[in-house]
Amino acid sequence: MRNITIKGYKRVSKRTAKRLYETGQPVLFCPVKLIPGGMWDIGCIITKKEDRTFEQELNAFEYYNCSSSTGYYTAFYIKE
Repeated sequence: MRNITIKGYKRVSKRTAKRLYETGQPVLFCPVKLIPGGMWDIGCIITKKEDRTFEQELNAFEYYNCSSSTGYYTAFYIKE
C-alpha cells in the first residue's frame, strides 16, 4: 500500500479500516484512482450500522462507484 496523506486524509489499509469500522469510527471509502476531498468532494464516509457488516458496505460501495475509469477497488482513508 502506498503511504498517502492528502487534504487532511491519511490512507490506511483495508485491515485497519475494518478495525476502525468495527469500533464505530468513520472511514472514508474512495475509488482508488480518485483523490478524497477534491473539487467534487469524492468519497463516502461510512460509519457502523447495526444490521450491516464492513464487507456488505464495501461490496455496495464498489458495485456502485468502482469502474474502469475510477478504479476497480476501494482505497480507505481516515481524517487526520
